[in-house]
Amino acid sequence: MKSLLHAVFSGLILGVTILIVNDLMIKEHSSKFSYSLFQNNNAPANYTQAIEASAPAVVNIFIQITDSDYDGSKSDSTSSTRNLSSASGIIVNKDGYILTNYHVIMNASVVGSTIFVQLRNGKTYQASIIGYDKRTDIAVLKVSTKDVLPVIPINLKRKPRLGDVVLAIGNPYNIGQTITMGIISAVGRSGSGVTNLNTLDLSPGLQEFIQTDAAINSGNSGGALVNSLGEFVGMNTATLSSIEAQTNSISFAIPAELSLNIMNDIIKHGRVIRGYLGITAKDISADQAGYKNKSGIIVTSIDPAGPATNLLRTGDIITAINGIKVNNLKQVMNIIASSMPNTSLTFSLIRGDEILETSVFLAEQN
Repeated sequence: MKSLLHAVFSGLILGVTILIVNDLMIKEHSSKFSYSLFQNNNAPANYTQAIEASAPAVVNIFIQITDSDYDGSKSDSTSSTRNLSSASGIIVNKDGYILTNYHVIMNASVVGSTIFVQLRNGKTYQASIIGYDKRTDIAVLKVSTKDVLPVIPINLKRKPRLGDVVLAIGNPYNIGQTITMGIISAVGRSGSGVTNLNTLDLSPGLQEFIQTDAAINSGNSGGALVNSLGEFVGMNTATLSSIEAQTNSISFAIPAELSLNIMNDIIKHGRVIRGYLGITAKDISADQAGYKNKSGIIVTSIDPAGPATNLLRTGDIITAINGIKVNNLKQVMNIIASSMPNTSLTFSLIRGDEILETSVFLAEQN
């Protein structure tokens, strides 16, 4: 009887203990769940901290031009100032360097034009052009001031992922700083650059754009795409434009890492230095006759003044460069562009029934 009572009593204690622990776990889980949805004393979920960390470093860019009919002989000669364009930019370091798109400042060479940048707090500074790269649609500006400037948070170790929440910050239609939200819809979207204002060319190219459904409108160009921590993810560049159909929620940003690498080259050299081979080519088709490996590119034309002339021929199939297997045209373009001029590259080829190698010294891409 005592054994039975002891067992019952032990069971009751164990049961009560389990209920208490379970209740505590539920409360702890509920607390964590509540915190993820409501922060700052039960305020609704928000991205305020991300915006506070990043938005001050996103500037409005204005290009002003002074029109004048003064010729020195008329007493009623007049002059007027007007905005040529407006867009956005990103302060990326404390020295006052600002990233933006080339198409934002491409008209700044007009006589009498001046570039101004305006911070979120209303302070305005005159900016100078350090350099630009048309190929990637990137430009670098600089403001000289003793003021402490806000700088965009940068963490290149955190790679953008499909599905990440992102915020697009910029000055659309010159209405003032605006923030829109979306997700990363795709990464590594190939493109050869922006051919016209807000029109993207998605033919094979050097860039691997970040695609997002965050709204990017005219004037957002050069602004920041940041993650939910406020870290610089990319530079807002363009929306997909189609003659046949109107597109929505398909926008593109240049990855932060590429933007910063291009900026560093421009600051160091005044331009981006890339190798030039002087060929056009296309990916080999899966059913290419007589080619079992189905990997490589086919040379379709050769620049007669380029370094490949007399060394490569139309119809050559390039299978490897410096022993590295060629998989596609984009890979070859990246290898060539990242190589310095006067670098010798060895190409493994299939030419008709022959397998051969030839070396080419690269020129500099204009």
